[in-house]
Amino acid sequence: MRTLQIRSPLATLLSLSLAMPAFADNVFEPGPYIGLNLGRASISSKYVESGNDASGALAVGYQATPNFGAEIFAQTLSFDPFKGLLAAPGNYPDSHIGAAILGSTPISNRLSVYGRLGIGRTKMASTRASLPTSHETDPSIGIGASYAFNRLWSANLEASRLTKTEVNFLTVGLCLQF
Repeated sequence: MRTLQIRSPLATLLSLSLAMPAFADNVFEPGPYIGLNLGRASISSKYVESGNDASGALAVGYQATPNFGAEIFAQTLSFDPFKGLLAAPGNYPDSHIGAAILGSTPISNRLSVYGRLGIGRTKMASTRASLPTSHETDPSIGIGASYAFNRLWSANLEASRLTKTEVNFLTVGLCLQF
């Protein structure tokens, strides 16, 4: 008779956190979450060299119901400004901190689509040392899809936009709910 030996407690814990029991039909429970998104930000601007650069976001939120949540988030932008004497003086989006409400519609027990509506402050960095950094109040909108692996972990794909500064994002992310 052979016995099953657990070789690593860490491997067991990870397996249990990612595995969903067969009897669990609904993966939703209200609670706080933390999310990390990575992707691309794009802009058409006379102040930046490339309008399609890497972006990352960190969000902390609370999912109250399967249809409603709220979060605060910080979004980084990595646009390279035009440099040199001939570059146009001006400001370009550098980062964004905001708050948003999220409305979602479950498609199945694990898949849902959602919309985002938010407001925040966009830091506008300067192309010249002589120009001050400024800030813009910037509304944000977005749509996305989320897939819950289990009650703790989910993945998302989102397209969003900062409407005043005209920055577009396409991101993928992971979310850990507590």
